[in-house]
Amino acid sequence: MKTSMSRRSFLTTGMKVSGSLSALLASSPTLAALCGITPPQIEGPYYPQGDLERDSDLVQIQPGSPSAKGTLIFVTGKVIDKDCKPIAGALVEIWQACHSGKYSHSDDPNNLELDPDFQYWGRARTAADGSYKFRTVIPGYYPTSETTWRPPHIHFKAHAKGYLSLTTQMYFTPETFEDPKVASFVKYWNDKEDVPKSLLVNFSPIGRAKAGTFDIVLKKQ
Repeated sequence: MKTSMSRRSFLTTGMKVSGSLSALLASSPTLAALCGITPPQIEGPYYPQGDLERDSDLVQIQPGSPSAKGTLIFVTGKVIDKDCKPIAGALVEIWQACHSGKYSHSDDPNNLELDPDFQYWGRARTAADGSYKFRTVIPGYYPTSETTWRPPHIHFKAHAKGYLSLTTQMYFTPETFEDPKVASFVKYWNDKEDVPKSLLVNFSPIGRAKAGTFDIVLKKQ
């Protein structure tokens, strides 16, 4: 299924999403609870190649171009320090597989479908309050052997002057998925592997999309 939201709609809907999530954060103690340093994760072998435009909208490569396949999501959050103070101007990079689980990378051996309308990676600068926002799709899971699969995840890198750069990964909770088979698989993987709770994010419906919050805590140099 193709998403149909334009970049103009992205800006309008993004403002609504940000407002909804800001209200949620203001009434929730979870942000303070997350002010321990975000656990690092490996970069993996598929860090982006090439010079494709790296903005914060991965769903459309150019304004007016076709939209990527998959479930539309907004990933929002704040980059903060261990004292829970916002870090303005931080660079947040993301990269991921498309809806099928395929990376746009020459080293990806999986025989899965590439989506020519998906951007595959993006970047954003944090605002004065430390906030950032991406529009993307839920990535597919992909095989790592004949019997093992990696669950959906998004790779993150965060950089800010005066702080140590962080590479980590964000995972989706089983509650994110409508397909019970996928939800069961993700739950099984998380039960068997030691995934830090702060890297698990639930995405809830907001309009035609889903939205989740992933806060990143950096350590000073």
